[in-house]
Formats: sequence, structure tokens, C-alpha cells
Amino acid sequence: MLRAIVLGIVQGITEFLPISSSAHLSIVPRLLGYATPTLAFEVLLHFGTLAAVVAYFARDLWAFVLCLVAPGRLGPEETRARRHLLGLLVLASVPAAVVGFLLQDWADGQTARPLRASVWLVLTTAILIAAELYDRSRRARRPAPAPPGELEGGEETVPAGRAGTRVARHHGRRSATVAGPVDAEQELARLPVAKAAGIGLAQAVALIPGTSRSGVTISAGLFQGVSREAAARFSFLLSIPAILGAGILKLDELSGATETPLQLAAGTVAAAVSGFLAVSFLIRLLRTRTLWPFIWYRLAAGALFVLLLTTVRS
Repeated sequence: MLRAIVLGIVQGITEFLPISSSAHLSIVPRLLGYATPTLAFEVLLHFGTLAAVVAYFARDLWAFVLCLVAPGRLGPEETRARRHLLGLLVLASVPAAVVGFLLQDWADGQTARPLRASVWLVLTTAILIAAELYDRSRRARRPAPAPPGELEGGEETVPAGRAGTRVARHHGRRSATVAGPVDAEQELARLPVAKAAGIGLAQAVALIPGTSRSGVTISAGLFQGVSREAAARFSFLLSIPAILGAGILKLDELSGATETPLQLAAGTVAAAVSGFLAVSFLIRLLRTRTLWPFIWYRLAAGALFVLLLTTVRS
């Protein structure tokens, strides 16, 4: 029972934090002396994390339903925004679906080798490092913002509307609008198709063990100028069809479970609870922080895993 709960917690946390669930679920059992999880158990753990992200984004998912079947309950503006985002999610899901269908057996083979998964964990951290360095460089090149309440020529700015736009006034007359800060939901409502497609292509790369779906998709967002929080929200919404599709393809494996029904249930619940907490934590963190804490963790943990796996007896 303890093994099921521990592995459920590992799956829930690492599925959504940018530290790779496939690598940890391969490595941790080996280091703790646990039996390798059956594929049936892993499938149920993934359904647990699916329940977590569905619960966290329940309001958004319901809005997607309403924008299709009852748009009058949302209003024209929100309906357009929701349909736009839903279309982006469908488009961005295609690359991972195609690559997953073609290369899932290869990926499972890589995950089955803990040492190889550890090496991938270290090597693919380069993607996150490059994304953070690029974002830092891009911000450094950005012109310094004007002081609050002031524009060029002595114009004054006043807030205007939910979208975060500012309206400039000169000599008592409104003369221009200047884009101001927007939150992550507003940013996603007008995310360009090309940027969504880029994040979708990046999700396909996450099939490599150790890459991390959230890590590579958030990195893809940073490369394209998307904020960390908006990229994380899009990444988690994008994970819903990816996890669901992968789980459905492996449903026939459930008959091969060696764990008891109680152990399977305990692991699934542990994955769901820890996954919900991980999603909430990461979205709040990325409003003000970068990916660097996870980068340092990946490098240190990956190196430690390689050391332990090459010195600990089978």
C-alpha cells in the first residue's frame, strides 16, 4: 500500500512540475527497491493526474462546452475568446497525437531503462536553460516603460477596461490607446495560431523521457514571447487530451495489473491529489518566478540518479 501511495505522489507531482514524470517513475522505484510498476498501474496513475487537471480547470472546460452548445450564456465576446482558445488546443494537440501514435513503443523502451532516463533528464534540461536565457535577453532589449500615468509629450494615461488597455489623454482629450499589462487568461484569449502551433510541436518532443511536457511547452512559449503563466495554463489544458489519449490507447493493459484493487485505488487518488496541488503551485509560482529552481533540481537530481544507478547493485 505504501508503495502505491508513494508512486502516486511521485507521478502527481512530477507530471505537472517541469521535472519529468516518466524519468522519476522509472528511477524512483529502482532507488527505493520497489518492484517496477506494471503498465496497468502507470495507466491508472495517469488517469489520476488527468482527474487533477480536469478538476483544476473545471470552470474553463465548462466554458468550452457552453461556447459550443449554449453561447448565449457566455455572451458574444467570451464565446469568441473560448472558441478561439478551444480551436488552438485542438490544433496544438495534433503533433503529439501523431508522434505518440508512431513512437510510443520507442518511448516506453527508453523509460524502462532508469539510467538512460536519468541521462535524458540532464540532457534535455538544455531546452529550459536556453528558453530562460533567451527570455532574459529579450527582456533586456525591451525599451524601459514610461513612468506610471505618463506618456511621451506629457500625455496622461488612465485605466480603461478589463483587457488592461490604457487610454492616453492630451490636453483633456482622449487621443490614443496603449497596450498595458494583461493577465494570463486575457493573453490566451488572443494567442496567435502560430504560437499555439509552436507549443503543440514542443509537446510532441516531450515523448523523450526526461523532457517534461510542462517544461518543454512552457519553454516553447518563452521562445515566442508568451508569459510563463499563460504558457503554463495552455500547457496544462493541452495535457488533458494528451493524457486522455495515451490512457485510452493503453486501456487493454489494465487486465495485466498485479497490484490489488485497493493499491490501484490508493495510487490513483494519491496521484490526483498531489497533481492538483502541483498544478496550483506551479501556476502561482510562475506569476512571479522563473524556471531556474527546476533547472537546478533537474541537473542535480539527474547527476545524482546517474551516480546512484551506476553504483547501486541491481
